[in-house]
Amino acid sequence: MFGYVLPFKPELKIKEYNIFKSYYCGVCRAIGDKSIISRFALTYDMTFLSLLLSSIYEDEQIFRKRFCFYKMRNVVLAEPNLYIKYAADMNIILYNRKLIDNYLDTKNPIYILLSNMLKSKQYADIVNEKIQRIDNQLNELRKLERLKCNSIDEVGHCFANITAEIFSIYDDKYNKILRQFGYNIGKWIYTIDAFDDIEKDIKNNNYNPCIYKFNYKGNDPKKFKMSIKENIEFTLFMCLNEISKAFELLELKRNRGIIENIVYIGLERKTMNIIEGGCNCEKSL
Repeated sequence: MFGYVLPFKPELKIKEYNIFKSYYCGVCRAIGDKSIISRFALTYDMTFLSLLLSSIYEDEQIFRKRFCFYKMRNVVLAEPNLYIKYAADMNIILYNRKLIDNYLDTKNPIYILLSNMLKSKQYADIVNEKIQRIDNQLNELRKLERLKCNSIDEVGHCFANITAEIFSIYDDKYNKILRQFGYNIGKWIYTIDAFDDIEKDIKNNNYNPCIYKFNYKGNDPKKFKMSIKENIEFTLFMCLNEISKAFELLELKRNRGIIENIVYIGLERKTMNIIEGGCNCEKSL
């Protein structure tokens, strides 16, 4: 479901794109310190989280050259700070929950085996405080999906509450702003992912709220998808508007150009690309 929040590269300066890649590598490094297998689930979304929080709260970011075994060469990475480690922990937790979901759907024991390998990981106190609230929303989300809920807003609300929890790291002046920002990021992700996956979910007989909301009757999936795109587009741009309004209330210490690119250009370009039938989500650089 993740993998949609990324910059629009043609509008970035080379230096800015390299900084974004450095945060990606920093989160990957922080994940690898706890779980090698979770590195394969790293997405742009957690990279953006680490970049945003670091740019709000950190006065300085250290960059270092480190050898990357995946690329088999030296890379410049953002040295894992508190916020990069926080994003890495959240990535591991969400990946663990995804493995559990896969097991419940398929009963394949490999998923529960991989999930059990992640259970013993130690997280920062601020992460531990959020795990139960995230799990409560995930359980409600699973319940609605099992019931074949036909309300995209209702199901998306559960997922949006998860991302709101993840983005609002402190009880400070930015708490409500980041919660609102994260909530609408989550609602946007859930909605665009549901629309993006319509054809695949129809083919595989998987739950998709769009299928039930708009009463799919077995007609051509592509035609069905195009028939509902204006409704979905309206919801997505409402989310983007709320994201922009929350973002304008944040004070950034650095990386404004990269983050503005993602918020104002990247999300809109991704929206239009998928609405018009373009590529799916991306997970790695």
